[in-house]
Amino acid sequence: MLQLRFVFLFICTFVLLGSPSTDGFIIRLITETLQNNVAGEPVTHERTNWDFDPEAAKKARALYYEKNGYRSEKFIERLGIGLDGQHEQRRLEQQERDVGRLNGEHFINFPA
Repeated sequence: MLQLRFVFLFICTFVLLGSPSTDGFIIRLITETLQNNVAGEPVTHERTNWDFDPEAAKKARALYYEKNGYRSEKFIERLGIGLDGQHEQRRLEQQERDVGRLNGEHFINFPA
Protein backbone atom coordinates (compact mmCIF):
# COMPACT_ATOMS: atom_id res chain seq x y z
CA MET A 1 0.00 0.00 0.00
CA LEU A 2 2.82 2.39 0.90
CA GLN A 3 4.53 1.65 -2.42
CA LEU A 4 1.36 2.57 -4.33
CA ARG A 5 1.33 6.00 -2.64
CA PHE A 6 4.93 6.64 -3.64
CA VAL A 7 4.20 5.55 -7.20
CA PHE A 8 1.13 7.80 -7.33
CA LEU A 9 3.07 10.79 -5.94
CA PHE A 10 5.92 10.14 -8.37
CA ILE A 11 3.54 10.00 -11.35
CA CYS A 12 1.72 13.18 -10.24
CA THR A 13 5.04 15.01 -9.75
CA PHE A 14 6.32 13.81 -13.11
CA VAL A 15 3.12 14.89 -14.89
CA LEU A 16 3.07 18.32 -13.21
CA LEU A 17 6.76 19.01 -13.80
CA GLY A 18 6.63 17.65 -17.34
CA SER A 19 3.83 19.97 -18.40
CA PRO A 20 5.19 23.33 -19.66
CA SER A 21 2.08 25.29 -18.59
CA THR A 22 2.38 24.30 -14.92
CA ASP A 23 6.16 24.63 -14.73
CA GLY A 24 5.97 28.28 -13.65
CA PHE A 25 3.13 27.54 -11.27
CA ILE A 26 5.11 24.87 -9.41
CA ILE A 27 8.21 27.03 -9.12
CA ARG A 28 6.16 30.03 -7.94
CA LEU A 29 4.28 27.84 -5.45
CA ILE A 30 7.51 26.52 -3.97
CA THR A 31 9.24 29.92 -3.81
CA GLU A 32 6.21 31.68 -2.30
CA THR A 33 5.75 28.92 0.24
CA LEU A 34 9.37 29.14 1.32
CA GLN A 35 9.39 32.93 1.34
CA ASN A 36 6.13 33.48 3.21
CA ASN A 37 6.30 30.58 5.66
CA VAL A 38 10.01 30.17 6.33
CA ALA A 39 11.72 33.51 5.71
CA GLY A 40 8.72 35.76 6.46
CA GLU A 41 6.97 38.42 4.44
CA PRO A 42 9.27 40.92 2.69
CA VAL A 43 7.65 43.74 4.67
CA THR A 44 8.97 42.12 7.86
CA HIS A 45 12.57 42.59 6.76
CA GLU A 46 12.35 46.28 5.84
CA ARG A 47 14.10 48.72 8.16
CA THR A 48 12.07 51.62 9.51
CA ASN A 49 13.01 54.72 11.46
CA TRP A 50 10.74 56.23 14.09
CA ASP A 51 11.04 59.64 15.67
CA PHE A 52 10.52 58.91 19.34
CA ASP A 53 10.39 61.58 22.02
CA PRO A 54 10.10 60.19 25.56
CA GLU A 55 9.23 63.65 26.89
CA ALA A 56 6.12 63.78 24.69
CA ALA A 57 4.56 60.94 26.68
CA LYS A 58 5.12 62.79 29.94
CA LYS A 59 3.49 65.91 28.51
CA ALA A 60 0.56 63.92 27.15
CA ARG A 61 0.11 62.20 30.52
CA ALA A 62 -0.01 65.57 32.29
CA LEU A 63 -2.63 66.84 29.83
CA TYR A 64 -4.67 63.65 30.23
CA TYR A 65 -4.61 63.92 34.03
CA GLU A 66 -5.64 67.57 33.81
CA LYS A 67 -8.58 66.79 31.52
CA ASN A 68 -9.76 63.37 32.79
CA GLY A 69 -8.22 63.06 36.26
CA TYR A 70 -6.16 60.28 37.77
CA ARG A 71 -7.48 56.94 36.57
CA SER A 72 -10.10 58.84 34.53
CA GLU A 73 -12.17 59.81 37.57
CA LYS A 74 -13.31 63.10 35.99
CA PHE A 75 -14.15 61.33 32.73
CA ILE A 76 -16.25 58.72 34.55
CA GLU A 77 -18.01 61.49 36.46
CA ARG A 78 -18.80 63.30 33.21
CA LEU A 79 -20.25 60.08 31.78
CA GLY A 80 -22.36 59.54 34.90
CA ILE A 81 -23.74 63.05 34.91
CA GLY A 82 -24.76 62.87 31.27
CA LEU A 83 -24.43 65.09 28.26
CA ASP A 84 -28.04 66.16 27.73
CA GLY A 85 -27.74 69.69 29.14
CA GLN A 86 -28.96 68.83 32.66
CA HIS A 87 -25.53 67.95 33.97
CA GLU A 88 -25.31 70.93 36.36
CA GLN A 89 -28.64 70.00 37.94
CA ARG A 90 -27.49 66.40 38.43
CA ARG A 91 -24.18 67.58 39.87
CA LEU A 92 -26.03 69.66 42.50
CA GLU A 93 -28.25 66.67 43.36
CA GLN A 94 -25.17 64.52 43.83
CA GLN A 95 -23.53 67.14 46.07
CA GLU A 96 -26.65 67.25 48.27
CA ARG A 97 -26.76 63.46 48.38
CA ASP A 98 -23.08 63.19 49.35
CA VAL A 99 -23.27 65.45 52.41
CA GLY A 100 -21.64 63.60 55.32
CA ARG A 101 -19.50 61.41 53.11
CA LEU A 102 -15.77 61.62 52.60
CA ASN A 103 -14.89 61.61 48.89
CA GLY A 104 -18.06 59.71 48.11
CA GLU A 105 -17.44 57.08 50.79
CA HIS A 106 -19.65 56.65 53.85
CA PHE A 107 -18.44 57.37 57.34
CA ILE A 108 -20.72 54.58 58.44
CA ASN A 109 -21.78 51.51 56.49
CA PHE A 110 -25.29 52.69 55.68
CA PRO A 111 -26.38 56.31 55.16
CA ALA A 112 -29.02 57.80 57.45
